[in-house]
Amino acid sequence: MKFSLNSNAKINIGLNVTGVLPNGYHLLDMVMIPISLTDKLEGEIFEEDGELEITTNKPSIPTGKENILWKIYDKFYKRSGFTKKRVKIYLEKVIPHEAGLGGGSSNGAFFLKELNKYHKDFFSLDELIELGKSVGADIPFFIINKPSRVKGIGEEIEIIENNLDKDIILIKPNFGVSTAKAYKNMYMLKNKKDANIDKIIEGLEDNKLSLIEESIENNLEQGLLLEDTNIIEFRKELEKISSMKFFMSGSGSAYYAFTENGKEKVEAIREQLQHCEVHLCRGL
Repeated sequence: MKFSLNSNAKINIGLNVTGVLPNGYHLLDMVMIPISLTDKLEGEIFEEDGELEITTNKPSIPTGKENILWKIYDKFYKRSGFTKKRVKIYLEKVIPHEAGLGGGSSNGAFFLKELNKYHKDFFSLDELIELGKSVGADIPFFIINKPSRVKGIGEEIEIIENNLDKDIILIKPNFGVSTAKAYKNMYMLKNKKDANIDKIIEGLEDNKLSLIEESIENNLEQGLLLEDTNIIEFRKELEKISSMKFFMSGSGSAYYAFTENGKEKVEAIREQLQHCEVHLCRGL
């Protein structure tokens, strides 16, 4: 069975860290929306038994057992009890890495759903979410892949309405951020500011950008702004080039802004920030 999948990114609109479990996983409360920036997964699941083979357009992307696609492949066949099928995948990466956009988790979720489809929906939706959660915290969101309030460690998903009619300008600087470092820095905060998640949801439902923007906070960004010189300088740079309000997605390093007439603005930003990846997107 051949397949061709557009595996989309996400942005976080507000992110609160609400606690931590004994195993070290952090509890979150946030809004996540899928966006139109996509990777492409093209491949085939063969009838014969075999292994997974991954190729990609980015030499920096590992294609062995450490790749999230391999982790999904192994976990699916281990839990299902099926004999592994030969699978070939070509992964065309467009979503920036270490950006807080969930590119790897999206790839894993879309591949998991395709494996399940090939095996005649062996796992229920709830079982897929549970399986995905064991591989990556953002995978359950991408299995649902709708605007959502996401809580817990990523498994509590409440679908919400997104009527915001704006373009999204996404900027990824030429450096990444370690998620572990972002969490570590957050604990140095003396007074963290929490996002008003209820107001963000109201703003998305009612197409009220000002309400959304005034309600966004990101605890992880606040921690990084204490001492991460790359993030500190990049924020200053964004403030210089545009009057738009930019927000960090997840643990960064990508920032986004909501706007009208995005096509004109994105070209101007590309001229000013030639060391960055700049993408024009929409919410899905």
